Amino acid sequence: MILLLLMVPYEIRSGSMEIVDRNKNIFKNGIEIYSENLYITAKQAVQTDASIMLKDSVFLKGKKFSLSADYLNYKVPYKIVFGSGNVKIWKEDTLIGDSLIFFREKEEGKLIGNLIFISDSVLIKGESADFFEDSVVIRGSPEFKSPEIRVKSDYTVYIVRDSIYKFLSDVKFETSNILGNSGRLIHNCKNEISTLLDEPFILEERDSITGDMIFVDHKANIMKSLNGRVITYTEDGRNIVWGDTINIYYDEDTIDSVLVKGKSRGSFAKNETQGGKSN
Repeated sequence: MILLLLMVPYEIRSGSMEIVDRNKNIFKNGIEIYSENLYITAKQAVQTDASIMLKDSVFLKGKKFSLSADYLNYKVPYKIVFGSGNVKIWKEDTLIGDSLIFFREKEEGKLIGNLIFISDSVLIKGESADFFEDSVVIRGSPEFKSPEIRVKSDYTVYIVRDSIYKFLSDVKFETSNILGNSGRLIHNCKNEISTLLDEPFILEERDSITGDMIFVDHKANIMKSLNGRVITYTEDGRNIVWGDTINIYYDEDTIDSVLVKGKSRGSFAKNETQGGKSN
């Protein structure tokens, strides 16, 4: 084992080392790098005055994030890490992608290419992600999947501390029996409440719900539409109700009952029949 105590603020341990032209060190048979709030391992590495290039089973542990890749280039003076090949970065949640830019000082960066975000039972696929200590921004028309719902949007923001997902711009969502769209959808994992904004629309078979804003309480199975309208169909015809606040009670994604509060109004259109058959 070769141990190097260097003038730069890190220490290197390696199985073997070759010095080339006095300014390049080639490490083989495994390498470990220690520094303040930083630990790196790899099978091979090349060190110059400006960088350390590592390859084969590279692992880096920082102050709050850990990451692995096929190749890393650590620009020491700038404290920037470039990575490529099977890049994986994790803290409480996991991000996977093709290439990486990681700013060690701030512990934030960007993953590019074939992006996958994993958190408990949630899986999001996109094109890229900007990650920070307290949030992740996923771009490239990401697709969100969980056991309960599937969501597509132009981009998605995950707030780590509050466990909140924000789906922004051209949002489309679907469960087993309900689908819909809105300009924005905000889902709070802690209290299991979703907020639909910007012309939200929900469709269950032929029944539909619209409003200025729709709240969905997934635990209580209640949807609340503000300044809303609900259209439901029965065997006899079609019901349309309006109101300041409409509570929609549902069971297993099927509308069970509707309660209208404030300036309630409605209409019923009975099915017309011709020759014994309804139109």
